[in-house]
Amino acid sequence: MKRRDESIHSFHPLYMPGLEVIEGRNIHNEFRRHLHQTYIIGMVTQGRRRITQMQNTVTVVEREIFILNPGQVHSCGSDNPLGHSYKIISVSAQAMQTIASQLSEKQENAPNFKNIRYNDKELVLMFESLLKTLEAPESDMQCETEVIAFLAHLLLHFSEFPPSVQCMEKTRASVEKVCRYIKQNYGKNLALKDLAEVACLSPFHFQREFTRHMGITPHEYLQDFRISQAKKRLLQSENLADIAIQSGFADQSHFSRTFKKTVGISPGRYYLLNRDGKKRSIHGPHK
Repeated sequence: MKRRDESIHSFHPLYMPGLEVIEGRNIHNEFRRHLHQTYIIGMVTQGRRRITQMQNTVTVVEREIFILNPGQVHSCGSDNPLGHSYKIISVSAQAMQTIASQLSEKQENAPNFKNIRYNDKELVLMFESLLKTLEAPESDMQCETEVIAFLAHLLLHFSEFPPSVQCMEKTRASVEKVCRYIKQNYGKNLALKDLAEVACLSPFHFQREFTRHMGITPHEYLQDFRISQAKKRLLQSENLADIAIQSGFADQSHFSRTFKKTVGISPGRYYLLNRDGKKRSIHGPHK
């Protein structure tokens, strides 16, 4: 069978410093012994990847995770002459150490992962969800939320010496303060770190406590409030581009996708059914 063309593509999310996303397709090259300056967290999407460290060789199959620490010398290649495909996030040591320190609320060393190969269903599902978000994000906050959640899960369940999560007390008032802040500033480009500063918590603890109290993430709460305000504007105007910007969305396309996913119909159809105070039945979580 003829080999397919190899390709490697990467991008750096502007809103997530220290993070790079890499996708390799049909890679059959044998990579010489080398090391990385960052954490390499990847998943094989097709074929089998062979990773050798010293005298130990590990084979990673489809939908399994592999992790390499900064400075971990290894060689790798495909277990099939036709090649293999994979997706990777590269995370700087500083970014990983920051997340670990947020978990324990004290200065932590850079974590270490003892194994290379991980076969854990929950971890795979979280990684796939994260990649999907990074490739087509709804907002910067959504990306921040999922990156922190994934890396925190990785550190707590798979690092050699997991940080101890600091218990937080009396955070209800902080969460309510952020809810008021969101309602007053929903039209701005809000970041998770901005809301965490309002709550006087680290991004990890803020996200965890907000979700515990409200039942949804800060990103979901913000998007829901933006949609509720957009629905009010749609009763008076059909200018979707203006409504999108006024409601805090990056553009009309992003607004339309989020609106339909939340309400069940497009904003244009919502306007036609409800303009001038007409009362119609609209199905969806926001009625």
